[in-house]
Amino acid sequence: MLWEERQGEATADPMAMLRIGFAGNRELPAGELLTEQSTRIGDGQDAGPLCWISKEPPSAQLLATLRAESGNNGLWPLLLVDDTEIYGERCTVGVVAPEPRAHIDKWHVEQVMSRIWDGLCQVDSDLGPAYDLESLAPFDHTCPGPAPAGDLLADANVLANQLTQRLLNEQTRLGLVPAPRGSDVLTVLGWSGATNHVSRCAGLSAMLRSWEERFGARVLRLGPDRLDLSVAAPPTRREHAAAVAAEHWTFAPDRVMQDSGSIASYAEEIRGGRQWSFWWD
Repeated sequence: MLWEERQGEATADPMAMLRIGFAGNRELPAGELLTEQSTRIGDGQDAGPLCWISKEPPSAQLLATLRAESGNNGLWPLLLVDDTEIYGERCTVGVVAPEPRAHIDKWHVEQVMSRIWDGLCQVDSDLGPAYDLESLAPFDHTCPGPAPAGDLLADANVLANQLTQRLLNEQTRLGLVPAPRGSDVLTVLGWSGATNHVSRCAGLSAMLRSWEERFGARVLRLGPDRLDLSVAAPPTRREHAAAVAAEHWTFAPDRVMQDSGSIASYAEEIRGGRQWSFWWD
């Protein structure tokens, strides 16, 4: 097939572009396609490609360029960190079966937050509530709902580019995911990092979509059990920070309670902060 024909075919299919080493008109460094590793892929079945990953750490400039062009080529760039501790190589992606992006559309942040809050606070007849009121203050066992939007303190993409430089190291690789926004990558990659918290990621992606809109959040780095975001409109008032912290508790309860001990303490940590980092047991 002629180069012009291959390029024309790739334009309509982001994965086809990646197969020939391009993201739009941008030639990529050495890399490879990563495929699904979930148990539903049996003998004799071909696993479909999920994303492209570079063989070496990328430059901050390349990532910034690809972020600016993501709206045209349909590929979301982020840093991927792989770990061999539990699942073997490249456990960041494809360990559980990926979900269609359409599943994210079925969820709203209010619904996700309420269901998880109620589940975390459910009462056991013998032991009582799973969390005491001191750790949930200034809230109680009733979900308070999502926080109001923040006020932009910086351009969301410029901030994302600045913070990405701080996250680059020898363990990070450039990932390109066929998704129009960073929030969706958890779902379409078959990411397994939060499986001890939620069985599927579409609800978490819905929360991330809302954070993109309300707080200028951008997905920067994804690891086997970690996620880093830039935040261009963080909460700056104590009450607002507490409301955001309540959302974070439903998103990643281990990060809030094990690191900070309470929603109130965690709220002070994120107040005015332009990076949110999460981890799951």
